[in-house]
Amino acid sequence: MKQVDFYLISNRVNDARYKLASRLANKLQRMQQSCLIITDNEAATTELDRVMWSFSDSSFLAHDSLIGLTQSLVANIAPESLVHIGDHNSVTPLVLERQHDVLINLSSDIPMFNHHFARIAEIVEADDDAKTSARKRYKSYQGEGFQLKMHNIEL
Repeated sequence: MKQVDFYLISNRVNDARYKLASRLANKLQRMQQSCLIITDNEAATTELDRVMWSFSDSSFLAHDSLIGLTQSLVANIAPESLVHIGDHNSVTPLVLERQHDVLINLSSDIPMFNHHFARIAEIVEADDDAKTSARKRYKSYQGEGFQLKMHNIEL
């Protein structure tokens, strides 16, 4: 059964969504699982990229950005790369063919390609607008028969 995990950030921290997405991607990478992280737009992906390059005081989170890549360049992304980031417009059929283990959704909508993933992580910030948007996504996933789990996270 397909599963969606909602990670509810309980405190307000700068770049909270990006930091939690980086932590999840790092954990998946250590477990040799791949993930695709989706944002709303190129600016958000650029900000996520910045956070990933300064992931911790002693290291960065290795990843590939899909921004600005043509179809031929996507095909040449190193197969050993486990973390890919981009916005809705940068996800092509070639990207989806890579069979990522987890979709980490940082966008405000459910990606139309969500059925390509057995597991989805939805990250929700502490503000009311983010919670309202997450409730709509929750109901949509519920209506489609996904198994839903909630996790309260403090950063």
